[in-house]
Amino acid sequence: MKKLLFLILVAVSMASCKEDAVENQIDEIAAQTSATAQSGHGKIQLSCGAQSLSIEGECGGVTTMGELIIAVKDKIVPSRVFTISFNTDRFPDDGETYTIKKSDYTTEGKKPATDVYVGFSEVSPSNQMDWSSDDASGKITFETDGNEIKCTFKNIKLQPSEVYNKGELNQQASVSGSFNLYKD
Repeated sequence: MKKLLFLILVAVSMASCKEDAVENQIDEIAAQTSATAQSGHGKIQLSCGAQSLSIEGECGGVTTMGELIIAVKDKIVPSRVFTISFNTDRFPDDGETYTIKKSDYTTEGKKPATDVYVGFSEVSPSNQMDWSSDDASGKITFETDGNEIKCTFKNIKLQPSEVYNKGELNQQASVSGSFNLYKD
């Protein structure tokens, strides 16, 4: 009986240590990530063949590991998200224009701060689809008014994921829309 009680205490202690390790990792990641914008709102429309998908909902920005990510998450389908990823942790200035590029994780060295990556995806158990920008997608410009950042864009061409997109969704798409968010 004493052996059983001892083994239970050891198991509880080990589980507690694992939880502490996980908690420490979460704290470490949180220290490197800072939410930098209050919520805004966005409305995005993707056209792919005869299909039309939309995102309407909360928009915000976050910096993590030296990069800014702006995201619009759909209020009805939370796994459906539009993102713009920057090569800098600085919010756009008024009139600043960025070149939309293909995401390239294998490129060595620092990418230009004027390049951004654009994506539209939904990855859930019932739906898996993803489109991302290429090097011929164009440019995107931001407007700022004090603390508020606005962006309107039209017909940005996105390429389908060979892994996720099936059938009619496995072709080039066009995304248009607008969003606003706040620096603080």
